[in-house]
Amino acid sequence: MKNALSGMERALFWTLVFATFAAAAAGLAARAVDRLAVAYETQRGSYAIVQVLAPEDPAAMAAAQAALMQAPHVTAASVMTSERAAQVLRQWGGEPVNPADIPALRLIEIELSPESANTDIAGDLTAWLAQSGITADVVTAPQGAAGGGVSRAVRTAALLGAVAFALVMALIVSLAARGLAARRRELVTVMCDLGATRSQAAGRVADEAAVLGLYAGLTGGVLAGAVAFVVLLLAIPGASVETLAAMILPIDYAPIVAAPLGAAIAAGAGARAAAGYFHGQAARLG
Repeated sequence: MKNALSGMERALFWTLVFATFAAAAAGLAARAVDRLAVAYETQRGSYAIVQVLAPEDPAAMAAAQAALMQAPHVTAASVMTSERAAQVLRQWGGEPVNPADIPALRLIEIELSPESANTDIAGDLTAWLAQSGITADVVTAPQGAAGGGVSRAVRTAALLGAVAFALVMALIVSLAARGLAARRRELVTVMCDLGATRSQAAGRVADEAAVLGLYAGLTGGVLAGAVAFVVLLLAIPGASVETLAAMILPIDYAPIVAAPLGAAIAAGAGARAAAGYFHGQAARLG
């Protein structure tokens, strides 16, 4: 073979590439699910509703909104309309609500800054409004509605699913590498006849399989990364190469980095086990 795969088993190589590509793709998908779950939980945590209790005159709503715009940790504040209230109730409760059935509201929606995650938002804002003579209650997004508390379970399920899938692909790589050992059975037999130990003969075949797995893992990992990058470009409106490069975190590259290492280890282990078995048979026959 007069190409870059000279001396390698082409069919085995592309089998390993497919397996590592699938494992890396599953890992990248798990990372995407994890990022989405974290973003959703952050969005939930940055939302709250203020109910103005007193005074009851219409001017109190405008005064409360103005005070909230100046409050710490608050990035936006808007008076809630009946239509918006129906939409929120439908999201939190899951049941459709008619805006006409909603009584007059004294509610203000607020968006919180990320720095407010570990602070007592309700207490701080209630005290802030009290300084302006306004009595109010602050209600954050409920944990048991609209996906509250599910993010951690989703992240765990995505991680475990990706790990399980990677283990299955590693098993496929290991079994495929046994085919390389079978093709090198005559070499193992000759080494046995020349006095090579089981470890020496198996190590010779395992090294070849590990190198093959490493090259295949690099190819599969790079292909999975390229496909994921293209999918992100198509899925995110207005995305560009520069914006995606800024969005990607170093940990997002973990599946691509792990693919060649895992493929090399699995291929080497499978070939070593098979070559050791063939060496044992040759030793008994000799």
